[in-house]
Amino acid sequence: MITKKNENQNSGKSFLGIITMTAMLAVLLLAACQTQPQNNTNSGAQGGNLNLQSNAPATQGLKVFNNADELKNFLAMNSISANGNLDSGRGALTMGAAPETMMKTSAVSDLTNSISSSDGASASDFSTTNIQVEGVDEADFVKNDAQYIYMIADNKLIVVDAYNAETASIISTTQINSEDENDGDYYNQPIGKDIIINGDKLVLFVQGNEKAFYFQEYDITPMPTYKQATYVKIYDISDKTNPQLLKSYTLPGSYYQSRMIGNYVYAISQEGVYNNVYVDEPVVMQTDAKGVSSQAIIPKIYYFDNPEQNYQFNTITSIDLSDNSVQDSKTFMLGYSNTLMVSQNNIFIAYQKQQYWPMPFMRIWGGSSYDAERFTNAILPLLPDDAASDNLKSDIQSIMKKGLKEEDQWKQVSGRLAQFYTKLDNDETLKNQYESTFQRISDAVEEYDNKKALENSKTIIQKIAIDKGSIEYKAKGEVYGTLLNQFSLDEYNGDLRVATTVNIWSGKSATYNNVYVLDDSMTQVGKLENLAEGERIYSTRFIGDKLYMVTFKQVDPLFAIDLSEPANPKVLGYLKIPGFSDYLHPYDATHIIGVGKETAENDFGGITTKGLKIALFDVSDFSNPKLVDSVVIGDQGTDSPALYDHHAFLFSLSKNLLVLPVTEVINREKVNQYLYSNTIWHGAYVFHVDETGFSQIGKVQHSSTKSDYFDWWNQASVLRSLYMDNNLYTISNKYIKINDLEDNLKELNTIVLPYEENRPYYWGRMY
Repeated sequence: MITKKNENQNSGKSFLGIITMTAMLAVLLLAACQTQPQNNTNSGAQGGNLNLQSNAPATQGLKVFNNADELKNFLAMNSISANGNLDSGRGALTMGAAPETMMKTSAVSDLTNSISSSDGASASDFSTTNIQVEGVDEADFVKNDAQYIYMIADNKLIVVDAYNAETASIISTTQINSEDENDGDYYNQPIGKDIIINGDKLVLFVQGNEKAFYFQEYDITPMPTYKQATYVKIYDISDKTNPQLLKSYTLPGSYYQSRMIGNYVYAISQEGVYNNVYVDEPVVMQTDAKGVSSQAIIPKIYYFDNPEQNYQFNTITSIDLSDNSVQDSKTFMLGYSNTLMVSQNNIFIAYQKQQYWPMPFMRIWGGSSYDAERFTNAILPLLPDDAASDNLKSDIQSIMKKGLKEEDQWKQVSGRLAQFYTKLDNDETLKNQYESTFQRISDAVEEYDNKKALENSKTIIQKIAIDKGSIEYKAKGEVYGTLLNQFSLDEYNGDLRVATTVNIWSGKSATYNNVYVLDDSMTQVGKLENLAEGERIYSTRFIGDKLYMVTFKQVDPLFAIDLSEPANPKVLGYLKIPGFSDYLHPYDATHIIGVGKETAENDFGGITTKGLKIALFDVSDFSNPKLVDSVVIGDQGTDSPALYDHHAFLFSLSKNLLVLPVTEVINREKVNQYLYSNTIWHGAYVFHVDETGFSQIGKVQHSSTKSDYFDWWNQASVLRSLYMDNNLYTISNKYIKINDLEDNLKELNTIVLPYEENRPYYWGRMY
């Protein structure tokens, strides 16, 4: 909770210090007026004048651009970074990729499938991708069914006949890029990102760049540009040894995420929108099996008039895999801080409201309209207006009523303030007389900044309905604070539940956590605020009408929160233990598995992160969660992709099986004061887990090397694991290793994958 200072807190401050601080604030606040253009114009593409100053309030409501000129005019007037950049050069729109959001899960799932098999050539029990919502499949770079593994390796699409461990092998390889594309620039090649399987169809998502030329209006000189594009390639895999390309689509912007519900795939692509003369509007292209290209659909561009530092097109495209056709495509222009959550009925896109920094040192390059607003609302009403001050407030109010240009107005206001401060500087009695006045001004400024910072910490959430390929905007909501990730959102019985962290600093810091419930119309119907002050959320898990939330500063409080009454969320209980959990996964209705890091107090009274930690919590008594068991793996620096990407987490309740990819620091040796040499083990830990805790079945090693801080990960770092019946498959960029779950993880086979040792990777995956 944000609170005012204690009235006696600053009693020891010198009056001169208060005056100096207030004067500095006032100067920096109203200095903005000297930098804000009044009726400034700039030449647009049509040669007309565009007013760069927009005073219309942001409504967050849905609007649509009818043509490119409306889009360009909006960018000119509303983009915070615009400021006259329209004629800075004839640059094409530069497309920018947003960082991948690490997805996590939100529904109890056994992560298994069962099929009948008459010939014994396929599994009766096999794992599937760890997903967020039942019935909403998530793309990943590894997929499997009862017999085959499909994956992207060394930028190739490969199919592995995997069920029979003894004969398992790669049976087809499809090159995603070619050496002669994009002028042979290796780093500019199309990159395979994810795949989705639907029966005998495979959908491959590829990130690429397209070179194009554009012409300034009525100009003859071509201007080259590269823009990012997403290629969606649909293959027929009825013959696993020879996948056949049926159709491909080119979506605008970089690949972000995708989902599949039934036969419908929803792909989200993103591209940065910069305020240049030339704006490339989104278009979806299609290419058939014969290589004939045509326009599939031109998405309408919808926007919300929230001012942003930069804008980003988010294009949602739906494809019906029953006939491989595009059903719908719409573009939503938002800010960059986006989080995506998809339920069976809705897509939720969340983004941070634009921050307006109130601290003086953040405005050393000039002020803003916010500065004048703060002076008018927080400072001016408290200025003295008596004979001793020569009616300071009245004089300034009179100046501000003259209708002067902002620059001239500020010169007169600052001159009048300077007269008053000079008088105070020469009269000690007068200084003492106004000491309490300036303390009230100081407190009012801080309170105003805190309220403004809180307002600007809001997250906007847009709700977009999806139904058999149709895409329709529904409503928007807003909550205080920021989202940790997509796992901070969950839809249940028509309500959206949201967990946020407020972290603001405007004179003093405030950190706490909130939980909100929004109804079907995105109206807030319930809230629980100011949880775990001084800590931030590390992980959340919504399960039915309960929320389990981990915050952290020095210990790991696991909160159990009741959401059964949407209008009245409440904390049922919490448990504090050392360490923290980055990911929470339900074991069953009364037990939660946490994966994170162990911590310990260091010699300086702070907290040091130790090895990887798994924990089992009993939440059968919601008012009294209990730690059942925990296991710590490795020394400081030990890590797992499961901490950041839930697709790397393999769990089966029916098998009581937990598999974690691990890069383990076994031994740290100090080389010098700046460098440690580490023995790094790459592989997977395999556990039996039940209600009593964990027991280690064994480990599967992919490599063990000596390493320093500059060579932590390598191509043998395990990224995924899966199973078919009793065969466990662990996957790195180098190998697929097959081990027997019923025979002490006896190694049955190793498949060497195509890989390039020095290829760039993130968690072993290519950029």
